[in-house]
Amino acid sequence: MPPFDALVAANRAYVASGAHRDLPVRPVRNLAVVTCMDSRIAAFPTLGLELGDAHVIRVAGARVTDDVRRSLALSTHLLGTRYVAVVGHTDCGLADPTGDLPERLAEVMGHPAEPRDWHSFTDVAEAVRGDCEDLLGWPDRPEGFEVGGYVLNVRTGELDEVAPPRPAPPVA
Repeated sequence: MPPFDALVAANRAYVASGAHRDLPVRPVRNLAVVTCMDSRIAAFPTLGLELGDAHVIRVAGARVTDDVRRSLALSTHLLGTRYVAVVGHTDCGLADPTGDLPERLAEVMGHPAEPRDWHSFTDVAEAVRGDCEDLLGWPDRPEGFEVGGYVLNVRTGELDEVAPPRPAPPVA
């Protein structure tokens, strides 16, 4: 079965099962999770979350980009989120210890990749800590904003805290 047909069939089975619930739009735990798009990450069960508990923002490398900040602005200012967990992971495709990610992309695409900051990194824990610091100083953060950083081991499922949760300083 082609992948799109499989999606539609799975959705029909899900709806027929009666498992779907009408949930509030505000996340119950006032939590947003920024994690990677990696298909090995099962964010909800790995973090003990249920549908409706948190906004899960998935982006390559779990990096805090402008688009992540846009999503967090909506989540925090309109939907009450106050806690953000940045969850990077081991064996990430954006890990780029040799600095040749743009060249590797150009090779597989057959033309130079669009010039941009790919937000690659050499050390996942360091990248998570840096992104947590970035969010703690984010000018659009709401009052009562807290950030913590973690690295998920995709082989074992274990979560390691690399940036203990901290409240952001008051907005100036």
